[in-house]
Amino acid sequence: MNTSRSRTTWRPGVVLVVALVSVLAAACSSSGTSGEADDELKIIVPSAPASWDTRQTASQTLAAQLLVNEPLMTYQSDGSVVPNLASSATNPSRTVYEYTLRKGVTFSDGSPLTVDDVKFSYELHSADDSTSYTAAAWSQVDSIEISGTDKIVITLAAPDPQFRYTIAKVGIVSKAYYEKHGDTVGTPDVPQIGTGPYVFDRFAPQSKTTLVANADYRGDPPRFSSITMEVAKDDAARVVALQTGEFDGVVNPPLSQIGSFEDLDGFTGQEASDLAIYRVNFDTEKPPFDDVHVRRAIMHAINRPALVDGVFGGRAALASTLVPEPIMAAAGDPTEVKQAYAALESGLAFDLDAARAELAQSSRPDGFAVEIPVDQGDPSQSLIAQTMGQDLAEIGVTVKVKALDQQGHGNAVYFKHTADGLSVDSWNGGTPDPLNIPKNVLTPGLFGNAARYDNSEVTALLSDYQKLDIEDPTRVPVLMEALSTTATDLPMVPLLTPKVYAFFRDGMALEDFDTFWYMTRWTENLTS
Repeated sequence: MNTSRSRTTWRPGVVLVVALVSVLAAACSSSGTSGEADDELKIIVPSAPASWDTRQTASQTLAAQLLVNEPLMTYQSDGSVVPNLASSATNPSRTVYEYTLRKGVTFSDGSPLTVDDVKFSYELHSADDSTSYTAAAWSQVDSIEISGTDKIVITLAAPDPQFRYTIAKVGIVSKAYYEKHGDTVGTPDVPQIGTGPYVFDRFAPQSKTTLVANADYRGDPPRFSSITMEVAKDDAARVVALQTGEFDGVVNPPLSQIGSFEDLDGFTGQEASDLAIYRVNFDTEKPPFDDVHVRRAIMHAINRPALVDGVFGGRAALASTLVPEPIMAAAGDPTEVKQAYAALESGLAFDLDAARAELAQSSRPDGFAVEIPVDQGDPSQSLIAQTMGQDLAEIGVTVKVKALDQQGHGNAVYFKHTADGLSVDSWNGGTPDPLNIPKNVLTPGLFGNAARYDNSEVTALLSDYQKLDIEDPTRVPVLMEALSTTATDLPMVPLLTPKVYAFFRDGMALEDFDTFWYMTRWTENLTS
């Protein structure tokens, strides 16, 4: 659900969902340079939040949130972050971040932006009892202080190379607005307000959101007069929406549907590698999944290569562990990483005889029945669970698949742990750092830890990695040791890492499209 992905972020269902946007052909022709907004933009998205409260958004939903609630710093496609609501940013040390607030900024209701609003916004996520999807990203924060009338100073308990991305993913909200409306902020009757180029107009929870241009925005006029983001009712509706011309594009369609979109006339696709992983989670606090022999039996009974080919049509790669190999190789020695990943992959072999042998040693040698919850917003999860069920039946494990909406899946798997103990999900990284996914899904107490896994050795290794300088050559070996230990304990089975796609009207493209496009000011990057 990571962002910390994230995160960090949670990407519900697809949960990081990464994609591209498309626009009306008419909008292309005017290109937004005349000082007036283009026509409206309508896109199909994979999911929508239950509320636009800043604590309940992460990953791809930030594509809308950050157009309304601007961050102090904005992410750039080259991996850097640049001042936005901040006029300047400095790092006196590896644990201190100082931001000076831009002057003369107002919220869409006309009230001035102050450092009190910034402090309040950050404390919504950093508080000990915060329910924020990105609370994990704030776990190292020791203090958030105001200095003078225009500076915010954040001190971390320990260095965190990912923290600069955290600032770029958290939009600033109005303290006074929250104090007036409380937990109703972000609901259809109390739309969120911000300082950005757009304001919330209409919102149907988990279904549809419409933004309209903020006529009083301090910067250049917004590119579009309105932006509508809607969740398709089902796979067929996703294709029909483009065929009929009702919508202008689809972002992050299920990989099982890519062939259908490739066959559409008048639309062009873009492809990028995703920092995400599909996985099987074992709730280690619930029998029989507290038994490592049961976990190993299920692992050996999952035909992962068949999932890549059958469910994803080859548009994915086997995941040997939580971090995609190219991400780890970019941070360390590629040869050493390749060897380590080959060793991890060998331990995930599909072997029904080994699966039966493990189950025979377990607390359930005669098998059992289990219900697997999946997020209905991500059809791939259901296909994975159904395919798994066919394999698990061979060793005496009977599977029933239950599709839930985003909130129901979140409660069953992450928050209330009401599921039987076996689940399928997708988790995306909320920052380019290799630590992002492991930190969020292996740290005790974080909601991304669907397995409720708790190994003090792994926790210490993740902490050690975080403290090391980004150029330190020992960083990757430390993280690989944590991942290897986790592989032995097997609180989850890494399945695959997908590619991400988007299809939009011919002639349009998003410059420098990558997995973190939603953190950028993406409406300004659309070209024709």
